[in-house]
Amino acid sequence: MVTMGQVNRFRGAAVLRAAASGLGVGYAPFAPGTFGTLLALPLWYWGGGGGAVHFGSLAAVLALALPAAHAEMRATGTKDPPSVVIDEVAGMLVAATGIPWGWKTVVLLFLLFRFFDIVKWGPVAWLNAREGAVYVVGDDLAAGLFANLACRGILWLAG
Repeated sequence: MVTMGQVNRFRGAAVLRAAASGLGVGYAPFAPGTFGTLLALPLWYWGGGGGAVHFGSLAAVLALALPAAHAEMRATGTKDPPSVVIDEVAGMLVAATGIPWGWKTVVLLFLLFRFFDIVKWGPVAWLNAREGAVYVVGDDLAAGLFANLACRGILWLAG
């Protein structure tokens, strides 16, 4: 017999898994992280890279990212399932913080974030080597920070 508590846990896990996968984007047969990164672009556009809307979006994604990643990790039984793309959304929003929206900056920041997320240099690699939802999300936040700093440097050099 199924109890109400079991039904509510099932619904909660399904909602968290949907969030973790970016409403299914994470189940793409190739490049789910790239598609997950694209999910952050409308949030960056609406938030403008700063202000209440941007920071509200970032806070909401971060609040959801850890339990969502944990639920997907638990369901799949893997350390860092490729279906978890909410971490890419969070990382890209970190990357976009304080960066004005424009097509050149969108392309530049997107490429920089994907570069740091894929190459996993320095602290990103250290975080990626650990187990747990904090690290699954944390390596993308670190990649986002590196992408933000690199983008600022390139924009400053470009004048």
